[in-house]
Amino acid sequence: MAEQRYQTFDPDIPIMRGIVAGDMRALDALYARHGGALLSFLIARLGDRQSAEEVLQDTMMAAWREAHNFRHESSIRTWLFVIARNRATNLQRKHKPQLTLLDEAISAGDTGPLEKVERNAAADAVRGALHHLPPQQREVLVLVFYNQLTPSEAADVLGISDGTVKSRLHRAKEMLRRILRQQGGI
Repeated sequence: MAEQRYQTFDPDIPIMRGIVAGDMRALDALYARHGGALLSFLIARLGDRQSAEEVLQDTMMAAWREAHNFRHESSIRTWLFVIARNRATNLQRKHKPQLTLLDEAISAGDTGPLEKVERNAAADAVRGALHHLPPQQREVLVLVFYNQLTPSEAADVLGISDGTVKSRLHRAKEMLRRILRQQGGI
């Protein structure tokens, strides 16, 4: 029943079936669809690209091993983010926490030189302000704005209610505005 609900909306169901059947090309397809977003999330979470890449590989291998246990209670994308977050949390418990670096999570598009300088300055101001947010607020912002998860998907990833996500998001945006105003930022 749950599979039918997500099968209609989740284009990853056929890919997941391939993974369950042992098709490595399906795992490659899953990686191609979600690897970039997961890596961006993990870089922002861990503050280190090398660690993020290792956790991403661990996440994809866990998805390969556990695909047969997927219960279709969420989208496959959300399920992958939950795995990635849990793996990152385990790694952080082993190592001293680092400040979140969003340099690689924020990318500028192809613009003219002046626009690029302005965009980079704005991104630097936001990046700096993000460091001042409490980790729970920063994590919600990264999931919703940088990884484009819905508040409901972010709630699933974080294991909290939709209302808590919305509340943290609201507080985070207010705090960012205050910080940016104080710093003379954007």
